[in-house]
Amino acid sequence: MKKLLVLSVLLGLMALPMFASDITFGGDATFGFIGDFGDNENEVTDLTLDIMAAIDDYSSLTINMDGLENMVPGSTVGISKALVATDIGAWLGLPVGLVVSWGYDDPDMNEFQNVSGYENEDPWDFSAPVNGEYWGHDFLISYNIIEFEFAFNPTATVPGGAGQLLVGLAVKEPIPGLNAEVYYYQNESAFDEYGEGRIGFDAGYSTEVAGIGLDAGAYFGYDLLDTATNAWAFGVGLSGAISMFTMTVGVDGNETDTLNGLTATAVVAPIDMLDIYAGLAYDGANSELAEVDLGINAHVGAVEVYVGYLIDGDSVGVAGDNFNAPPGLATEDSGVYIKFDVNY
Repeated sequence: MKKLLVLSVLLGLMALPMFASDITFGGDATFGFIGDFGDNENEVTDLTLDIMAAIDDYSSLTINMDGLENMVPGSTVGISKALVATDIGAWLGLPVGLVVSWGYDDPDMNEFQNVSGYENEDPWDFSAPVNGEYWGHDFLISYNIIEFEFAFNPTATVPGGAGQLLVGLAVKEPIPGLNAEVYYYQNESAFDEYGEGRIGFDAGYSTEVAGIGLDAGAYFGYDLLDTATNAWAFGVGLSGAISMFTMTVGVDGNETDTLNGLTATAVVAPIDMLDIYAGLAYDGANSELAEVDLGINAHVGAVEVYVGYLIDGDSVGVAGDNFNAPPGLATEDSGVYIKFDVNY
């Protein structure tokens, strides 16, 4: 089945020039490894491909493919996005934008608030795939600064049910630098008990004051289910940049742990081609240091080269699951890492 999926995708790509007048390719490639000079080591390889094609004057196609590094028998290669965007406003000759997108996608809610680099502002992480399944069917209407999104997947394998439903409304830059959204999320085996899901709000703001670049993000979510472990969760992030210095901080909490996690990063760029990096994570739920990541980041053209040392002190987490280090070391272990990454 997976071989047929890959074959059908490749045949589809070959057919694109037949109906698309303009095709561009992009994506991301990552390779790295981490080890403690003993038996504890791991490597990470990730390859994605993005295809953007103009179908005609009014419509375009976007396809995102994940897991291309696993194109071997028995592996998993998935399509995380296959969307057609149609500019109804241009077709009707309207003076305002009206774009309808339809297809298969991850809605990526909570997209505005994450500025700390550690996703503390998104403690529930609604946008992540669940058990390897993405959202599925997605319908998006963009009208000037307003976006309405409706997404559902009645056959997704998710904890507690076999379906997903999400309705969201976003406002993009009513004033320069500000974005916000509110949404309702439901996860049930059958959509017959509406009102027992989660509601969420997130916002992000970017500005510059006296030569200092500032970014702020915030998120708040409330679970309407009576059996919810945490009825509410919040996240806040701040980022500031001046000259060669950049600092970020992220905090999240919930009903069980008001301070569930705290992270901070500091970057110094003494020259354009090199960054000196430090990241720290504190696990408030277990009152212990989670990670410390120290290293350098060299910009070799479009390629980013990371070399550093990860100190892991979290007894419940996974070393290197954030910051620059590759993931995969056993908990409460440390190691040297190197990682290559390029966005093309």
